[in-house]
Parts: sequence; C-alpha cells; structure tokens
Amino acid sequence: MRKILLFILICGFFVQQNASGQCPLPAGKFATAAFATGGSSIYKNNVLWLTWGAQAATDTYGKHNQTLSNGSASYASINMGGGRYLCIQATISNLVGLINSYAPGNYSGDSMDDMYNIGGTGTNNKLVSGIRNTTDGASVSFTLTCKATIDGVPVRLNGMVLGDAESLAAGENFTATASGTWSIVDLKKNTSVTGAYEVRKDNLTGNKQKLSFLRGNDNNTGAVAFLTFNEQAFQGTDLSVSFDVTLKGGGLTAISLGLLPPAIDGGDAPESYGAPLHMIDALNVKYDNIPVNTVVNLNTTSYQVGGLEAPVSGFLGTTGPDADNKPLYSKDAMGDNNDGIAGVNEEDAWPAQYKSFSYKLYYNPNQTITVAIPYKAYRDGYIAGWIDFNQNGVFEASERAVATATASGTSVNLTWTVPANRVIRSTYVRLRYGYNLNELQLPTGSAVGGEVEDHKIFIQGSAITNPMLPNKGKK
Repeated sequence: MRKILLFILICGFFVQQNASGQCPLPAGKFATAAFATGGSSIYKNNVLWLTWGAQAATDTYGKHNQTLSNGSASYASINMGGGRYLCIQATISNLVGLINSYAPGNYSGDSMDDMYNIGGTGTNNKLVSGIRNTTDGASVSFTLTCKATIDGVPVRLNGMVLGDAESLAAGENFTATASGTWSIVDLKKNTSVTGAYEVRKDNLTGNKQKLSFLRGNDNNTGAVAFLTFNEQAFQGTDLSVSFDVTLKGGGLTAISLGLLPPAIDGGDAPESYGAPLHMIDALNVKYDNIPVNTVVNLNTTSYQVGGLEAPVSGFLGTTGPDADNKPLYSKDAMGDNNDGIAGVNEEDAWPAQYKSFSYKLYYNPNQTITVAIPYKAYRDGYIAGWIDFNQNGVFEASERAVATATASGTSVNLTWTVPANRVIRSTYVRLRYGYNLNELQLPTGSAVGGEVEDHKIFIQGSAITNPMLPNKGKK
C-alpha cells in the first residue's frame, strides 16, 4: 500500500467543475480540464482529466479531432473559495509524430467513456480527454509536463492518471514512464471475447517506473492507472512533474491523461459558517496484483484491480473522509454524507444523544454540555468544536471547546457552558480534528491531516398551545 502524499498548504480549497477565467491564461487559451460527471468509475471525484483541442470558450471540455503539437497545453482553473484558485498547466513537448485530440466514445469499441464521461457515453461524451495518433499504424512519442500554482506560488500535485481512451487492439500498445509507482485502479473487462488485455510494469533507473499496455482485444476492454509520485518526481523551483509517453497504433489508438489534485475535506454547514479545509490522507493505493517484470492479462475472471481505499486512522468517528471536489454547503449539514465514496456514515462523530433534544435537558443558561467525540488516531492531535448558540450564522471564539486527542486514545470530551444569549431553535456544530493546534484556533482555514465534520442539532422548544382549541391529549 502506498499513500498519495499531501503536499499542499492552502487557506481554502473547494474544487468546482470547470471554474473559468480566474487563473491567468495565455491569449486564446481556455481552462477546460474537468472532472467527469458520468460513468461507472467510483473515482470520478478524484481524477481531473486533462482536455485538449479547445479553439473557443464554447469548447467547454476541449474539442475533438484537433491537431496537437509541441506547446499544446491543457489548463485548469479550480476554485478554492475566498477568491483563490489552484491553477494547473500540462504541456506537450518532445513530440515525435502526429497527434490529434480525441473524445472517447467516438469508436464503438471504446470503454473509457463508459467509466468517465460528461454528457453520456458514445458520441454524447463531451470530455475530450484523449490524445490519438493521426496516421494509421504510426508510432508517436511525447513528454507531458505538469505544474500547479496558487496565487503564483508553486505547489505539488498528488499524482498522474493514464487510461486507454480508444479500444486497444492486438497490434497496438502504449507506455508511460515517470518517477513513482503505477497501479491499475479501474478496469472494464470483456471476458466473452478470447483476446487478452496485457500490461507490464518495469522499474527503471532514477526511481522511475514504466507502465506498458502491450496489447488489447479491440472490444470494450480498457483500464485506467494512477501514478503516485516519489520525491524525485518534483523538479526545479516550479515543482513540475512529467512523464514520457509512447503510442503505437495498428490503425488509430488513443490514451487519456489526467491528474490527481490534492485530497480535500471541507465543511457542509450553510455557507455563512465559512470554509474549513483539511488536506487529508484520503487516498491509499492498494496493490494491483501486477508484479514488476511480469506480463499480466487483465481480461480474466480472476484478475483483481488495485484501487483506492480509505485510511484506517487519522479521522473523526468511524469512517474516514473522502475527497470533496466542490462546495457542499447544505441546510441539513448532510452534503458531505450524500457525496463521494465514503457513504452516509462519513460524518458520524457527533453522538445521537445530542442530535435532537428538548432545550430543557441541556440548553438552559449555565448548563454544561459534555460530549464524547470518538476518533481514530496514529499520532497525537487535537479536536476543537464550535456550537452556534446565538444563532447568528457564524461560529465565534466564545463558542469553542478544545481537547487533546492522544494517539492511544479513542475519544475525547468537549465541554461547553450554555451562554445566556442562547437561542432556542435548531443550530449547527462544527468539529475539527488535526495535529497542529494553531490550525484549529478558528472554525475556518486550512489544516494538514485530520477531518472536519458539520452537524445540525435539532433543539425542541416549548410547545405552543391555544386555549381556544380543545385538548386532544390522551385521556
């Protein structure tokens, strides 16, 4: 198992699909890289697909069948909240041969559009994530270099993504070489056909690894691999990363290229409560059952992919967070539970006893509320919480409680004293778990590791009766 490293320190981060116009772009260029909105893959929220060929602002996700050359680039402008944007650029260089942009699904045997798409499968797919050789049977090669900045300051990307964009045939192949470790995470099989779908991994000098797709069956079989970077991947002061690609078609064949942005957990209370953001250890890569220096046929009933799995510690409650790629503000504070792969139990640290209660039990002035907050840890940290007692739509310093969460512990008590200005109606609580106490002083802002949870608290007030109406109580 290999953790995708989290190297980005930022004040706020929410990914929005295809946010436009906020990152500086060269004249005539457009930010079109995007997350898939449809398809069978459970990793749609994790992969930012690089898109190609845009000629105008109306080419929202790139344009199919456009000539690419040295200097062709894909751009992303990702809204982090608070007027700050993560800016990404991926540029083609060292090109040998002719290539075009390609929208997976334009060939009936494609499978990439079944796993990742925008607008539907087949020719309905608008996500132009593919790069294809232009000449039948031709070989091409190029280098893709990627970098990211926030307000002009370089930051590290988490990983790269490679996929079969146009059904690989028996006489076709493609490879990608980079500093890190490759793992097959997505696979569409077609075991009703006899053709193999073969891959191989080879370790090279300089801590690089080469992933080779050696042959396919040209019949709705395809795979996607994630690369997790090692320290040698980041080059120069701009922290750029690159990988070398080769592509050989029997006729025409294509690959899709993407990136793994930083994994972020955010709040889901109403927007007035602000944006707390945690750079989380959300992505552990499982072994993909492909030994180095060994050819493996993926198109068998017995082969099992690797994939991503949630961490076993370092979070609140019983379930680790998944990555949020958009704002999840919600009136019921359930936006995070209802989004992503972690499921409805992602935020479960606030106990049922305090989710709904009569104000007479715990909510009178000067009463003490002591709540046991469960967590799973691998190192010492802290848990802070805020309750909006006065119902002004923000969490204030006077509404904060904090406790030390040791590596050996499983829960901490947070204690609040109910203030005189409390309002008897439903409100919200925010919990933040992290390792640097300074990062948890406020209910908003960034923290490295841990998790944030928001919950709605239903507070029942006094029943209102009308003496003019008959009493319908039990006799």
